Amino acid sequence: MVHDYDYLRHTLDAMGRRVKDALHESLQALRRSDAIGAQRVVHDDPDINALQQEVEDRIARFITQRQPLLRDLRRVLAMLIVAGELERIGDYAKQVAEWVRRSRDEQHPLLLTAELLELGAMTEDMLSASIDAFLAEDVVAARSVAALDDQIDARRRAIIAALRQAALNDASLFDAAIAAIDITRALERVADRATNIAERTVYLATATHESLNE
Repeated sequence: MVHDYDYLRHTLDAMGRRVKDALHESLQALRRSDAIGAQRVVHDDPDINALQQEVEDRIARFITQRQPLLRDLRRVLAMLIVAGELERIGDYAKQVAEWVRRSRDEQHPLLLTAELLELGAMTEDMLSASIDAFLAEDVVAARSVAALDDQIDARRRAIIAALRQAALNDASLFDAAIAAIDITRALERVADRATNIAERTVYLATATHESLNE
């Protein structure tokens, strides 16, 4: 049973690294306005989906064959849920990349790129912290993720306000503003999913549900 669990943990760790890489590469594409780099993120997304399916299949076999006790069952079910969260984060990284590619195709540069990259860096830090906390079953680290979520929400609100004002001042910037707002929304969703991972860490370690985003 220990061997099976270690393999599942290794696979989930690999999935987490792929998701973090996808988010980072999408932000690097944004930084460089790199349509080719953005396309690579989109192209590689099925690899993340395949890792999620591998986790799901192995957990199903683990439960069927091993009939784990409550503690082990809670652990593998937590892994199943976190794999789903990571798959969705991969989708959000792909959305960022798709907006970068579209902005190049339509020849309208994205607005407030520096601010978007700052928000992206905060989101990367939060995602990495939540994954590390889950793999270590570290409740203290998981709870600290909530503070990062609050900072990201505040930064996103400030960016959206600036984008709306820019579009009001110059109607020709409307499409570019919408694209940038959608990128902030995708990054916010990454932060929300990272919070969910942190909450699953608390439940795994304590067997109690605790909301970390209030």
